[in-house]
Amino acid sequence: MKEIQVTLPTDRKTLMEEFLKEFSLQATSYDFGESFRFECRIDDYQTNYALEELKARGIGVAYGDIVVRPVSLLISSRKEEDVLPASAGVNRQEILANLGEISGLSSSYLLMNILAAALAAFGLLNNDVVVIIASMIVAPLLGPIVLTSLGLLSLETTSYIKRGLLAEISGISVTVIVGALIGIVFQSLERIDADKLKELGYSEIMNRTALTVPTISLALLGGLAAGIIVARGLDVSIVGVAIAASLCPPAATIGILGALGAWSLALKATSLLLLNILAINLSCTGVFWIFGVKSRGLSKRQAEKVRRMNIIWIFVVTLLLILILLSAGTT
Repeated sequence: MKEIQVTLPTDRKTLMEEFLKEFSLQATSYDFGESFRFECRIDDYQTNYALEELKARGIGVAYGDIVVRPVSLLISSRKEEDVLPASAGVNRQEILANLGEISGLSSSYLLMNILAAALAAFGLLNNDVVVIIASMIVAPLLGPIVLTSLGLLSLETTSYIKRGLLAEISGISVTVIVGALIGIVFQSLERIDADKLKELGYSEIMNRTALTVPTISLALLGGLAAGIIVARGLDVSIVGVAIAASLCPPAATIGILGALGAWSLALKATSLLLLNILAINLSCTGVFWIFGVKSRGLSKRQAEKVRRMNIIWIFVVTLLLILILLSAGTT
């Protein structure tokens, strides 16, 4: 359940009153003289429709502001019934708020990636599954991928996609570089030859170089799970999504193998990383579209443009996935 708080100038309070009357919603109002505040509760998956309806009336766009808060517990003697339509997914503004700083390039985003990369590298080199999982949880690489997918469903397409791609490329590059640096130090201390990785039992590293049916299935199902969880408005930093979107270990593996000179294995790890990224992108775009996480109020021409972009994007990503799978089958 969510609580929506709307603050409007007194001369515009009828906008909110008309909205409440149309959808038979009960709200508490506060008169502050020059402004009015309305507070009402709605179900989680009514927020997408509610926010777009409010913005269509100019609320939060031309007049006043809107605050949405999650309600963790409600104990009430009142049984509220309303006719506000439900939607499968949340509003895109809610997704952007959940993404926060991890969807764009910032100092905290880069710092988290450096920390995650170091954890992943040490976990891989020590065959420590716990540390590897910790790196998945810390890594914020999912945010930019979600932002890129979200950009295809909105009018802010260019800015979202550019911001997402820049952060995504930067985060992965940092992870690979940190993995390579740790790999160089490890090689100088342990004197491990690249050909002896499998022989010496570095199973966690070797697992990130194998495009098998289980790893391919995990990438596709994990991407689908990530898309559904994000579209339903849950926190993208939760453990389930972090593990499903296991992007950090393959990226760190690329750096380690590159430092050891195992270029053929590094190429396989790159294929696995790309497979995960494309699977998440494809799943998120598809799920967002199905769940209705898109801008309402688009003109017929704009809606058709968005639809064409999504069809083209899904076709391109699917083609890339097939090419990766075919190349993996020939190696």
